[in-house]
Amino acid sequence: MNMSKSSVLAVGINISKEEKKLIQKKLGMDSIRLDFASIKDIIFTIIDGVIDVEIKGKTLINYDHVWIQSGWKTNQLAYLLHLYLKSKNIPHNRTSTQNTKLSDIFSLASKGVLVPNTFFHNGLKIDSRNVIDIGKICKLPCIYKTVFGSLGCDVFLIDKKEDIKKTIKENKKYNRYLFQEYIPNDFDYRVVIANGTSSSVCKRTRVSDKFRNNVALGAREEFIKVNDTSKDILDLAIRSAKALKLNWAGVDIVTDKDTGRNYVLEVNRRPALTSESTEILAAYKYIMELAGR
Repeated sequence: MNMSKSSVLAVGINISKEEKKLIQKKLGMDSIRLDFASIKDIIFTIIDGVIDVEIKGKTLINYDHVWIQSGWKTNQLAYLLHLYLKSKNIPHNRTSTQNTKLSDIFSLASKGVLVPNTFFHNGLKIDSRNVIDIGKICKLPCIYKTVFGSLGCDVFLIDKKEDIKKTIKENKKYNRYLFQEYIPNDFDYRVVIANGTSSSVCKRTRVSDKFRNNVALGAREEFIKVNDTSKDILDLAIRSAKALKLNWAGVDIVTDKDTGRNYVLEVNRRPALTSESTEILAAYKYIMELAGR
């Protein structure tokens, strides 16, 4: 009886080439083709809302099964790979669950929420092809940020192509790099979502910073009435929280001042609360709803 050969891609097996050959010899029977790939070679992109994951010449949809192994430092990449494989209905094992800015961006884009074009590489080095792809996908100026940064820290605006490598090297302790398209703006919105409802809206306008609207960096806060806020902004915030299955969240939205399109920059699971603001009222209502009052 003839059986078609199954193809398996093993991602993240940290062994030598010789050991891989031995595994292939033992497991690569007539019915199995086993290939290997390093989790460090993952490149993740979002271009105009379309998600793609590449692993150094490997076409994931060509495999019948993907076998993932990850360590502490690569758990977030394993989770991201799981999300992608799940969206493509490619059989695989799930090793971990670790939400990060990156997995949030992925989930938002997969649910049709508009996010800036994104390029992510998990490797420790950057080559000329990466630089070309970053310029093509994210354009210049673009944003470079770390996956675990907060309050606007570890975020950089890059104006020139030659500064891409330089910026990564100067911040190499973070070693993985995430680039995004810069959306031209003068301000952004923080919309607090509580139980599926827009409960507070803050317009944040930068004062001295070149490109960041973070209050922690001196941006001016202006709390505006929910009813006075564009329905498109409110609907986008609600969709974003729903996409991430969050009952309480602060959604950061920016409007491109050239095109008028709205983009979600980030969804915060613990948005800061400004005293004597509508955020406090939103928190109060949320807690009362939790208590069934």
